Amino acid sequence: MSLKYMSKSLAVALCLIGVGVSAQSRAPSPAHYQSGGVPALPALAVAGGEVMLEVDVAADGRVASVTPLRVTPPFTDAVVNAVRGWRFQPAEQDAPLRPGQTGKPPRVPVPSKVLVAAVFRAPALTGPTLGQLPAEVRAASAEVAFPLATTIPSFPPNARGSGVVLLEGKVDGAGAVTSSRVIRSAAAFDDPARQALQQWRFRPARRAANVYVIFGFPEPIVQR
Repeated sequence: MSLKYMSKSLAVALCLIGVGVSAQSRAPSPAHYQSGGVPALPALAVAGGEVMLEVDVAADGRVASVTPLRVTPPFTDAVVNAVRGWRFQPAEQDAPLRPGQTGKPPRVPVPSKVLVAAVFRAPALTGPTLGQLPAEVRAASAEVAFPLATTIPSFPPNARGSGVVLLEGKVDGAGAVTSSRVIRSAAAFDDPARQALQQWRFRPARRAANVYVIFGFPEPIVQR
């Protein structure tokens, strides 16, 4: 085989490799929160509570359905009603290439699932509180990251009044929170909320996932 022929063959092979690499599929991207309110703190709640929801996000970014996984009256209804009005940038994945098509495939929106967790502090800073305990009502699917260990944020000593914070967290394949950001702020409560979420550990989802965590801080009641 001549050197000239070998050079041409190598060039063709490298070209084909380049086409193959450019046509490789990219990992799906998860849905991202765009808008929507947070639940108000129930005025008559005398204890804390936890609510976990598995949310189906349609390909157009609206919330298609909400499935409770863990519930605590009276917080559950408030969280479900708020989340039903959320809007997302939908998840995306590569569209299939047509026969003979090369290059990067176009991205298309697809339905997906996200986990929404809500943790509400008890209004009493110390001592026992009344109220119902959280109850598990359904297991989470493999499509969402699910908390295995949670931390309740402390009430900031210099804070006044009450507040509700909404965070977006990114969970890696080991179940750790790699980053978080505040998307609905409540001033003095933002830092304690982020610090608490960083300590959470999850059963990871089948694919890269975002989680949305609501922390409720009711104004403390001093028990006598």
